[in-house]
Amino acid sequence: MPNLGFVNAELIVQEGGLPPLVDLLSSSNEGIQQQAAGALWSLSVNAENHLKIVREGALTYMVRLLQSNNPKIQEQAAGTLRNLAVNDENKVKIVQEGALPHLIALLRSQSDPVLIQASGAIRNLSVHPQNEFKIVQEGGIKPLVDLLR
Repeated sequence: MPNLGFVNAELIVQEGGLPPLVDLLSSSNEGIQQQAAGALWSLSVNAENHLKIVREGALTYMVRLLQSNNPKIQEQAAGTLRNLAVNDENKVKIVQEGALPHLIALLRSQSDPVLIQASGAIRNLSVHPQNEFKIVQEGGIKPLVDLLR
């Protein structure tokens, strides 16, 4: 994950850097997607940015990037969602946007970093009462238990 620094992350958002970064997520170039997702993952560490990133429309793109064949992009998208899911409002929006089945699918990844971020995102989503049943309904329990073996 790129390290933008806490102060720089605030400045990037204050100076209007968030909309162009979100726009870059829709690029057809995987390298650009990866860099933009990595930057947003870094920005999402700052709790002040959680709602701002979602308001800019990043969730739709992050859900698409979870479905990438590139494990690094999957890791960055899941990591960003993991951070965004710390916020209660975002917990519901992330599930409504359709991320849950894709996060659960990533629990079968061969990439440890992808597994860590996907399981962390599901963990953060699970603490909201509306999401508990949805995780079970989407078949999330078995792959989570399988990770313990």
